[in-house]
Amino acid sequence: MFCHSYAIEGSTARSLKAASYDGNCAAAGACRVGLAASRRVCGPSPGAVVTESSSWEESLIAMTGILVTEQTLEKTLREIVELACTALPGGDEAGITLLEAEGPRTAIASSATALEVDSSQYGAVDGGPCLEAYRRQQIFRIDSTATDRRWPKFAAMAAAHGLGSTLSIPLVVGGDGLGALNIYCRRQHGFVDADERLAAMLGSCASVALINARGYWRAARLADQLGQALSTRGVIEQAKGVLIAWHGGSAEEAAHRLAEACQHNRLTLPEVAADLIQRASNHKPLA
Repeated sequence: MFCHSYAIEGSTARSLKAASYDGNCAAAGACRVGLAASRRVCGPSPGAVVTESSSWEESLIAMTGILVTEQTLEKTLREIVELACTALPGGDEAGITLLEAEGPRTAIASSATALEVDSSQYGAVDGGPCLEAYRRQQIFRIDSTATDRRWPKFAAMAAAHGLGSTLSIPLVVGGDGLGALNIYCRRQHGFVDADERLAAMLGSCASVALINARGYWRAARLADQLGQALSTRGVIEQAKGVLIAWHGGSAEEAAHRLAEACQHNRLTLPEVAADLIQRASNHKPLA
């Protein structure tokens, strides 16, 4: 994808970003197709009031339409959290756990309470449902944090903060675990089987939005770095041209002179090159 790295900088940046975004459009399309199935399988929770426009359906549609090119990664994650809480009747609080090089972390949370409860499992010996969700790539539900014994530290922390039940949804794309979406309810038994089915679709849509956002902003950073590298290269080549004009010799000899100036002045190559160009504009040769 980067074989034409010396194209015009603006076009290169746009191409990198577009390639990243378009690469996952098929997955987003699949998510939209799955929405039709969710209408049949999920439906509202038992006892819920059915309206002409269900909040869970609106949230899923909104999630598939998230435009990552118009907002930062943090804003994308926050939108996913807000839509998830809207879609699930028991969604009082939420957070997103992401896998990073240094380990799992809560990338976004709806409140300080959700952040603290999320974080309690990362250093716990027994872990927590959010960690298990992405490790096993399956949904985990705690019906009562007061009585659940699978993750005692996590359950105790959630109960202490007034959260009675939880639902942890894996974020997976192409078999690769990205993290987990963690939904908290203040009531015990706040989630039912129908909510788990809806959560599965919710997780799929959220995963697509997340992978698109990550890919887009990584490509954007790469494009910026490429632009800086091209700019730096241009300055160095210009400085070599100045040296050749002043002292004659080859491009290799000019590069050697620049390297010697770097060592003598304890400066980087771009810094020496920029200084040389400034001297040339003022008619002051390099010593």
